[in-house]
Amino acid sequence: MLRHVLLSLACLTSLSAAQAADRIILTGDSTVASGGGYGDYLCRRQRPGTQCLNLAKNGRSSGSFRAEGRWDEVQALLRNSAGFNQTYVLMQFGHNDQPGKPGRSTDLVREYPANLARYVADVKAGGGVPVLVTSLTRRSFRNGYVWNDLAPWAAAAREVARREGAALLDLNALSLAAVQEMGPEQADTLAAPKGAGFDYTHLGPKGGRFFGDMAARELVRLFPALGPLVDPADTARGLAREHAPADGWAGMEGGTQGGAAAAAGAVHTIGTRAELLAALKTADAARIIQVRGTIDMADGAKPGVVRLPSNTTLIGLGEDAGFVNASLQLSNVSQVIIRNLSIRNPCDPAPKWDAQDGANGNWNSVYDGIAVSGSHHVWIDHNSFTDAPHTDGQAPRENGMLKQCHDGALDITGGSDFVTVSYNHFSLHEKNTLVGASDAAIGDEGHLRVTFANNFFDHVSTRAPRVRFGQVHLLNNFHKGSRKHAEYAHGYSVGIAKQARVIIDANAYEIEGARGCGDVLRNPGGADAGAVLDRGSQLNGKALVECGLAGDVGWSVPYRFTALPAADVQPNVMSNAGAGRLGLLRPAPR
Repeated sequence: MLRHVLLSLACLTSLSAAQAADRIILTGDSTVASGGGYGDYLCRRQRPGTQCLNLAKNGRSSGSFRAEGRWDEVQALLRNSAGFNQTYVLMQFGHNDQPGKPGRSTDLVREYPANLARYVADVKAGGGVPVLVTSLTRRSFRNGYVWNDLAPWAAAAREVARREGAALLDLNALSLAAVQEMGPEQADTLAAPKGAGFDYTHLGPKGGRFFGDMAARELVRLFPALGPLVDPADTARGLAREHAPADGWAGMEGGTQGGAAAAAGAVHTIGTRAELLAALKTADAARIIQVRGTIDMADGAKPGVVRLPSNTTLIGLGEDAGFVNASLQLSNVSQVIIRNLSIRNPCDPAPKWDAQDGANGNWNSVYDGIAVSGSHHVWIDHNSFTDAPHTDGQAPRENGMLKQCHDGALDITGGSDFVTVSYNHFSLHEKNTLVGASDAAIGDEGHLRVTFANNFFDHVSTRAPRVRFGQVHLLNNFHKGSRKHAEYAHGYSVGIAKQARVIIDANAYEIEGARGCGDVLRNPGGADAGAVLDRGSQLNGKALVECGLAGDVGWSVPYRFTALPAADVQPNVMSNAGAGRLGLLRPAPR
């Protein structure tokens, strides 16, 4: 999966001098950085050929960014600018320069302006174009007005830009006006969901898109030569005929093309439930279905079941395409690709109580976000799955248990084969993914060959994935969670169940409260537990050792792949996993 990043960068270095590309370097704090900032979204709006590097880092101020040596990388890049027309360096500091942040706070009158002026001078000396960016506003309101506690730092940055002759991107003023106009209720939707890091400073995907687009448009206004900006929908259209990469199980045995062979008349752009159902009923030998916006597939009070036929590519256009109240089902089909969709995990309106399920009984639901059964050659890529906003903690308690309405986010069962699951973002969910539905499904033996690569498991309680029988390869996935989370407390990450044969290459687990390998890899129950071969994974920054599971998996990965070191997995996944992130970015070092 990594080679897609490397190839995109290599193409830039091969441009002739007459075709020299521009380069944008982003520096700053967490409101710019990957994961909770707008920087990656700004980068994705740049036209082909423009290299955009997001080097911003969480928790950094105008002082600590340099003190830690992070500015050294920017200066090294400036010294290596021969292949570029212009290098624009955007610098946004202020949030962590405020008082009360030991080791980071700077004096507003003397240190902060001096730090910014020094950055400007360095960029000019390196032949670059300095752009000072005033700090993105926080989104907290007092008496009906946005509380702009960053106003003094924004004013200081404006003065430095004027005095030093640097370009000014006044994001504080632009974002303040926009947030004031939308009001507190809409402003809250720009944050990460409650339970996954909600606050009034950092951004969820919607906020990242909103402010990334705002900053990108203002940058082009300042420097028209950087335009025109790319429409994310055009990026998706350009990738609609892409095949599954060779470095995963979906690339084996002839590969996975989905609907790539669709005739022009079999490319359907849909924006409603009726249009989707009509596109699925056509007699096309192969089809591409492009989803525009968010579609509610409810069938009365129940989630609507969407059955995808063979030789189909289902792809979202832009950054906000997807489904609510939908269960996408692949049953006894082949050659299916699902990409770039935001999927709200469906909620069963009538879960069933099973007193025999576990020691205390349990509620069971029947609708998965995506269910793959008896199907082969499937690629599920760059999608986002979440329970939010209807999280489990909102469910009533009956029979002493939460009346759980969610089933799996993505289940792969019934002897399915040659499946790759890549660059997806799974968040706020309990039982995420089964590979193999039952210990009794002995027909799964010899099938269930599945790759999970570069996925983000974000406060997922269990089953990430839980494997029975399959030959499953886990490559460079990032797991983040807490064993004390109020709704989605971490139980385990990877389940090594009946006759599972799992190879793991450099996963990264950041689990608060996890003490050892048994907290992330375990047999979740049942006899004849399988085996796992782990190569280079880390738990909370330390090598994963002494897992207490058999290590002889009896197979080797048959395709060529490149694994990042586990220490580099988080930035790559945070920069690239999930819907709205087609077109891979080079991650910032951490």
